[in-house]
Amino acid sequence: MSKRLYYEEPYLQEFKGKILEKIKIDDKPALILDNTCFYPTSGGQPNDLGYIQSVPIVDVIEDNERIIHILKEGIEEECGDTVIGTIDWERRFDHMQQHSGQHILSAAFEKLWNAETVSFHLGDEVCTLDIMKDDITPEEVKRAEMLSNNIVLENKTIKVYFVDQERANKLNLRKIPPQKGDIRIVEIKDFDICACCGTHCGTTGEVGLIKILRWEKRGAKIRLDFICGKRSLKDYYWKNELIRNISNKLTIKDTEMGETVERILEERKKTRKELR
Repeated sequence: MSKRLYYEEPYLQEFKGKILEKIKIDDKPALILDNTCFYPTSGGQPNDLGYIQSVPIVDVIEDNERIIHILKEGIEEECGDTVIGTIDWERRFDHMQQHSGQHILSAAFEKLWNAETVSFHLGDEVCTLDIMKDDITPEEVKRAEMLSNNIVLENKTIKVYFVDQERANKLNLRKIPPQKGDIRIVEIKDFDICACCGTHCGTTGEVGLIKILRWEKRGAKIRLDFICGKRSLKDYYWKNELIRNISNKLTIKDTEMGETVERILEERKKTRKELR
């Protein structure tokens, strides 16, 4: 069993670990350490990446309480039994922003519309959130997004701790997991409390802007695509640049773009009718 350092210190970027086992996974060398900062894929959150010594990690998986670090190549024997692991911090912090943002967004939809979260996936570019709701309007989406970002601006503390089953049953959790033993709790002060195994920001302010990009109906559920933090800034940058370029070419103000596009489409439609 590997000690999970990321449970206690999600901001730790480098650590020392003792090699317990050297194995092969799909013909690739892999290590099991006595403790690790590397998060394995689970709970909708992808694995961490980084290096052990100078060797890149290509995957991190969990198997019977063991965390297995799959390497690009074997490490030098001269390293001995103790190795140094280094986290890809940019990837880790991005995952922290997205996952904490999901908790905020899920709580917002549940508080406003009693829409329970069914599933969450943290993708490389966009995250998806499935909620139980028959239908949804743009105004409802806007209200949930605004509430979420207000929670970000309030910079609330995000606290992580373990409780036993008895205490978990007494907490107002969004959903109680079926697992046995102690349960890891992620609590956003005065807003949300739920069970989770992922890595999270220390405050809601660190999550940054939460932006819902699009949504679609899927049976009795609604799937939302969203992004947080640095991803939201990147999205803003390219969209703002696009709007600026189009506005300059049409010699209009940014706020006139919608009206101008409607007029152009109407004129094109009228011209096509005249040419028939």
